[in-house]
Amino acid sequence: MANIRRYIVFSLFFIAHLSLLPGQALDRSTFDFTKTNFSSDYAWISGSWEFYYDTLLAPEQLKKIVPSSFLRVPGSWHWNDEYPLKGKATYKCQAVLPHDQTGLLLYISIINSSSKIWINGELRSTSGELHDNSYQAELTNNYIPIPDQEDTLEIVIQVANYTYFNSGLVSTPVLGQSSRLIKEKTLRNGIENVFAGSLIAMFIYQFLLFFLYNRGKPNLWLALICLAVAIRSMTLNGGSFLLPNLFPNVPYELWKKIEFGGVYMIVALFPLYVHHLFESSSSKVVVNFFCVLSASLFIPVIFLPQYQYGQLLDVCHIALVLSFIYAIITIVRAWVIKKNPDSKYIFFGVIASFPFILLEILKNTALVNFDIRFGYLVELGLLVFLVFQVYILARHYANSYKSLEEINQELEVEVQNQTKALVNSNLIKERLLSIISHDVKSPLNNLKGLLSLHDSNALSQEDFGKFVKKIDENLGETTSMVENILFWTARQRKGENIKLESFDVSSIIDENVKQIKNTLQTKSLSITYDLDSTYSLTSDKGIINFVIRNLLANAVKFSHEGGHINICFTHKSDHCEIIISDTGVGMSEEQISRLFAPEQVQSTEGTHAEVGTGIGLNLAKEYLVELGGSLNVTSQLGKGSTFTIYIPAPKELP
Repeated sequence: MANIRRYIVFSLFFIAHLSLLPGQALDRSTFDFTKTNFSSDYAWISGSWEFYYDTLLAPEQLKKIVPSSFLRVPGSWHWNDEYPLKGKATYKCQAVLPHDQTGLLLYISIINSSSKIWINGELRSTSGELHDNSYQAELTNNYIPIPDQEDTLEIVIQVANYTYFNSGLVSTPVLGQSSRLIKEKTLRNGIENVFAGSLIAMFIYQFLLFFLYNRGKPNLWLALICLAVAIRSMTLNGGSFLLPNLFPNVPYELWKKIEFGGVYMIVALFPLYVHHLFESSSSKVVVNFFCVLSASLFIPVIFLPQYQYGQLLDVCHIALVLSFIYAIITIVRAWVIKKNPDSKYIFFGVIASFPFILLEILKNTALVNFDIRFGYLVELGLLVFLVFQVYILARHYANSYKSLEEINQELEVEVQNQTKALVNSNLIKERLLSIISHDVKSPLNNLKGLLSLHDSNALSQEDFGKFVKKIDENLGETTSMVENILFWTARQRKGENIKLESFDVSSIIDENVKQIKNTLQTKSLSITYDLDSTYSLTSDKGIINFVIRNLLANAVKFSHEGGHINICFTHKSDHCEIIISDTGVGMSEEQISRLFAPEQVQSTEGTHAEVGTGIGLNLAKEYLVELGGSLNVTSQLGKGSTFTIYIPAPKELP
């Protein structure tokens, strides 16, 4: 844990101090580390080194030469316009050390592309093949033990490069305690591989989301970005060389193509990710530009050697900066204009990750000379961005679970309502069966008995006339019962939905009044209504007819002889009302409360002992609710009742 903490402090310190930290130079190419405490500090050998281009000189040869040319380390020698990219060269410097130093190690990361290293005249390290007439590049790190109690180090490095786009010492040589350097290098490689493993896991996760989610194109592009950065970190970046070590027979050039090809693809992948995430706020023309630019960078990687396609890296760097600018503009538009709820989190993710990407660009560009010693800026920047992406996904999942819980609760309520409706339907069905077996059968038996008496001449014509009048009333009630039963049965059997049509309300009221004309005369009831025959209502005609028929029958049934029934029809912009009132027996508050409860339905005799189903009002209210309307009742015991039918305009219908 202490090693991790020390390494993090070590890394962050050098991110914060981007300027070079060489030892005190005694003169050009000589560095004084006599005051360096190697038990806790490192010595970075950065600054001016003796430089001899186009020649490979051994230490004994250099003793005969007066130095005349110097080059800044770290940095590619072709950054100085005097020297071409490809070629060979020799570096030399001296380092003055404390006399009592012990256990020191010189660490030099990748030297592009083959090298030999001498310490105090002794050849200590070789990578690749390096001779005047032969050359072969190799990927390796250089760890060179320093003899104890050496006061002065003479470091001579021969370098040849005919493959890579940077030449020479592009990383800073460092002196330090061997145990600390090796542990921290191992730790850095371990952390980098953890980063790579995390990115591989995110690649798999995002790739699966792409297949499982029908709008998952952003997940595809983000998955490919994670894969490209992960492969880059496991090949060359930072010197971990995980994949080259696992596959040593793969040529150096192929690893470089994989590294650069992945980087150049990101120029298109990142804009594509932003575009498909916020398509309504994005510009397809701009995205196509980045795709064409990425292809223009990627194709040379396939066909050209590395030292040529590597020269396009600065173009890639500029394109990446432009893609971040495009992303920020697109995300801000989605946030401010489109009010996209995820855009602000993506915005903060891009802003938080961009400094790491910018530092990596500065670290690798030939446009400026920055010595940034933190090894995996891209990986860390991408992981910072992924934190925000994961937060968005977690937020979506949490909202989905919350919505699912709400849906489950709503379903439970719906199941309860449906269960209640089913129970009510069964109660109504049982009631209807009772009606069919008793209430409908009774008047038919009465009629049959009357006809039998008439045929046997047991009744006088006068008595027969009285009974016929009574049976006519009973048959009218029975007809109403049968019509209700048939209407309910038809809707249950067919599962009918609301059927909207335009019709004249006044004609329906007229037809129903005509059907009860004899009953009105028998009970000496008066009826008044003033209807607008020009108004056409759009609703379910069958339901409205059913409701009006039952309310009129109910008003007649419970009206005293000589009573009055009034029908009023009003219409407004958003609804219409049909009000049917009578001056009959009325109801108490307790009776009103039981009126629409199916489980408490009981048939109540009318003022002339009329029978009924007791379910007409309940069905009337149920059907009106399906229309989006309602049925309200007000009543006073002994003074009559008023029923108000509320019918919404068609736009309010379900």
